[in-house]
Amino acid sequence: MIVPTIALTTEAALAAIPGAYWRGAAALGLSREGAIRNVALPAARGGIAAGVLLAAARALGETMAVVMVSGNVVQTPTSLFDPVRTLTANIALEMAYATGDHRASLFVSGLALTALVLALAALAGRLGGGRRHA
Repeated sequence: MIVPTIALTTEAALAAIPGAYWRGAAALGLSREGAIRNVALPAARGGIAAGVLLAAARALGETMAVVMVSGNVVQTPTSLFDPVRTLTANIALEMAYATGDHRASLFVSGLALTALVLALAALAGRLGGGRRHA
């Protein structure tokens, strides 16, 4: 689910690299693969990292697609392949009948998810923002 977001942000980061970088790499005699590995990827590293973090934040907020894939079973998993229920799915499925402390705990779960997504967005902004290539 996060691969399209990562691919789009990586493409945008690579497209933002100035042509002077490519011409400079060619003038130094680098092959296309060498220019990509030694010039383009380091120049686009911040944009790529920001895209990965934003895609991870988006994946944290997904609800129904994850419910269908993860098994939607309320249990503590003992293996990587055991079915689970994510926090977003738990909030969506239990909010209709929750009262009192149960409802409050669902709101705290939502607040924790929001704080995590905001932290990931801030980290993505620090990694990808503010850099301009000359």
